[in-house]
Amino acid sequence: MTNSVTDILEAHRTHRNFTDQPVSDDTLAKIISTAQHAPTSQYLQAYSLIEVTDPTTRAALGKITTRATVGTKGRLLVVLADQHRNAKLAATPDAKRALTELDRFMGSVEDATLMTEAMVMVTESLGLGSVVLGSINNDTQAVIDLLQLPALTLPVFGVQIGYPASQPETKPRLGLDALLFKDHYAEPETYQAELDKFDAQLHAYYQQRGSNARDEHLADMTREALGTAAKRRDFLKIARRAGFLPEIED
Repeated sequence: MTNSVTDILEAHRTHRNFTDQPVSDDTLAKIISTAQHAPTSQYLQAYSLIEVTDPTTRAALGKITTRATVGTKGRLLVVLADQHRNAKLAATPDAKRALTELDRFMGSVEDATLMTEAMVMVTESLGLGSVVLGSINNDTQAVIDLLQLPALTLPVFGVQIGYPASQPETKPRLGLDALLFKDHYAEPETYQAELDKFDAQLHAYYQQRGSNARDEHLADMTREALGTAAKRRDFLKIARRAGFLPEIED
């Protein structure tokens, strides 16, 4: 079963609960090989994937992400920003240095991000579901140690892929007036009506959804989301220990 790109994106929802139905090797290979056609900065393909199959490692990642099902259901991938491979291929010290600096560090994170989104789209086009786990970086160093990552690699996302056990409601999105501007940046005060409209939609969604219904507003959610920052304040230091960003002074 395949769907159009617009249908897939408009119907997107995050799946956190999966059945015990296995995802075949052929299906996983199809998802990855198709997603590889996503854009890549300077055609460096500066990302890699690690499928985690070891039960102990999966359980540890489940604790890091605070998602117990990460340890048991579906297939689990960790998407890496990876300049290690390109540094091995580079012929000169100058080229290797350039791969570690901010421009190519950002390029590798961008590549990993684009690959992740492409995998989500392909997964859904095949009738499966997925969850993107930014929470893999709740403890970046622990993930590096668990996966024995070399220099010039960093985890960016986890991606869990499986057959959905339920169908969550789709979440509303901001209207275009709140994010599509003409010629210059627009301050939020100029589109407050759109923000108020979206807040009402968001509030209704959370009150009416089938599981974990609650009273929620946009400003509250924004403040609550900042709680993850405390867990990731060492990311820059870890990136530098991994060999990235040598031009940044301590």
